[in-house]
Amino acid sequence: MPPRFHAPALDIDQPTVTLPPGESQHLTRVLRLGSGADVEIFDGRGGLHSGRVQVADGRAAIVSVGAPLEATPEPGAPIVIVQGLLKGDGMDAVVRDATMMGATTIQPVTSARTNVPGRSAAAAGERWQRVAVAAAKQCGRAVLPTIAPVARLDDVLDATETASRLWLCEPAIGDASATAVPPATSALWLAIGPEGGWTTNEVAAARAAGWSLWTLAPVTLRAEQVTLAALAVVRHAWSAVRRIT
Repeated sequence: MPPRFHAPALDIDQPTVTLPPGESQHLTRVLRLGSGADVEIFDGRGGLHSGRVQVADGRAAIVSVGAPLEATPEPGAPIVIVQGLLKGDGMDAVVRDATMMGATTIQPVTSARTNVPGRSAAAAGERWQRVAVAAAKQCGRAVLPTIAPVARLDDVLDATETASRLWLCEPAIGDASATAVPPATSALWLAIGPEGGWTTNEVAAARAAGWSLWTLAPVTLRAEQVTLAALAVVRHAWSAVRRIT
């Protein structure tokens, strides 16, 4: 399979596209591709095309735009990940896994047990975007998730759009369900806590705002692994419904 590159300026009405500096550098210095090399290019909005390197420039490589290609299928409905900020490289793992598993939006939030200053996390936005691009290139996806600015948990609890909203509780508490996955008839919001999980007050506030408590297993998972596990369950449930119908 030809190597893939993110080309946000891709326009199917134009014969060529110029890759951004980071992608150009990867093409020339890491993969050492030259003029005439076959590649794939995607715009991050769903477009995926074959291409051929015309100019192998480390700052502005130029690629011809070829035939459209079939990308990895997107989920049946938008998926929003509301993620309590994680320390270290935990957020990088969340962004990588959420991108590969089809998340539409990643909304980092600060909460009572957040150990990462919101200002430091905001500065990491460009890095998270690079992580998302690398993940999309690896998995074959042609859509990049929107990585929203860091927000306070209280500000996203009362999301007003029509959506199913699941509040991840690990391990299960109260009436948290281990099996119910809403159908892909509207957007799905998944709230995933930081290290240490949600506080009692946060759980109560979520329930009052209309979130449904949900759990994956009767064990405590590592914070950076919950996103991958939750999305795997959701994607499997949605694909199983499509096969049956």
